[in-house]
Amino acid sequence: MKAKRVVGVLAALLLCICMIMPVNTDAAAQVRVRTVKGVTSSYTGRKSYCYVNGQKRKLTKYPIFKKSGAYMGPVGAILKNSKLKVKATAKGDKLTLTYGPNTVIVRADSRIAVTNGQKSTMGAPVVHGTYTATGKRRWIVPLNSVCTRLGINYKLSKGRIYISGTTQSSSNNTTGSTTTTTTKPSTTSSKDKIKIVIDAGHGGSDSGATGNGMAEKNLTLAIVLAAKRSFDKDSRFQVSYTRTSDTYPSLSQRAKLANNKNADMFLCVHINSASASAHGTETLWSKSRNSATQKKGLTSKTLAKAMQSAAVAATGFTNRGLVDRPNLYVLKHTNMPACLIEYGFISNKKESARMKANTSAYGKALYKAVVNLMKKQGKY
Repeated sequence: MKAKRVVGVLAALLLCICMIMPVNTDAAAQVRVRTVKGVTSSYTGRKSYCYVNGQKRKLTKYPIFKKSGAYMGPVGAILKNSKLKVKATAKGDKLTLTYGPNTVIVRADSRIAVTNGQKSTMGAPVVHGTYTATGKRRWIVPLNSVCTRLGINYKLSKGRIYISGTTQSSSNNTTGSTTTTTTKPSTTSSKDKIKIVIDAGHGGSDSGATGNGMAEKNLTLAIVLAAKRSFDKDSRFQVSYTRTSDTYPSLSQRAKLANNKNADMFLCVHINSASASAHGTETLWSKSRNSATQKKGLTSKTLAKAMQSAAVAATGFTNRGLVDRPNLYVLKHTNMPACLIEYGFISNKKESARMKANTSAYGKALYKAVVNLMKKQGKY
């Protein structure tokens, strides 16, 4: 009897310990996928459902997961077999998706999408692979990127994914009783684009700072035009520029452009000047306007930090950090997250020469910084 009581007490203790100890849910949160090339990878960000046209779509067997900062989801369960009825045709490593007037062609392991004949870069590469938990192969795409290109609404709110669009008519319906529906005509006019205004400082009769045979207005324009070349290839963005040539828009015109466009962010490109020994990269922002200009979860401080980090990495100059400049006109009078990047000192002979030689690299880095920031925000 004593032995039985001891065993019973031990069993009860073990049960209590199991109940008290936290359960490691990391493994359960992982999604494992094996590509057709035989490479198996584990992903986090698991979501076992999403909402399509208001209907909850259970994805227990084929969950959504995160890859390169983008939420990835199975084409069949979410787009093809839902109320959206997106037409999907696969051939080899190529997947063709059609919805209303829009056709998007993607390939396995590639970020490139061809939308109505135009190439653009998606937030993450397409996966054509097998969910190891079920042994079923599926086409898995970056949902935000693909939905936007097809003209389908995508929204991430409080950790939940909402996808909506018009219900497509069956292609074999010949009775004429089905009402024709329409979608957004193309991604070029999508209201879900990330709207940016980029300002090349100074211009025209205003040369800005000068030094070492250079003028600030020329360096800022070269950087912005380099960024434009990258943004022009990415249909996720709708970018407006205060100037793309040697003109001078007033400070009020620059701020009004951003406000009238209802931009999601305002980026201003400048070059610094002081003594010949002054050096380094800094980004200006307005602390007092940080809360008032917050938009879609993004603040000026978050934007400034991202731009500063990218600019320092691109220039290789000393990191002078963020500088609070509340009285700068374009930071004081814009209604969205805004910052002003000072890449380096034109008065410094070494920095001015390096800036002149690397404007293309700085512009490309600015574009990549925005993309990476939008991925972190779940908007790309």
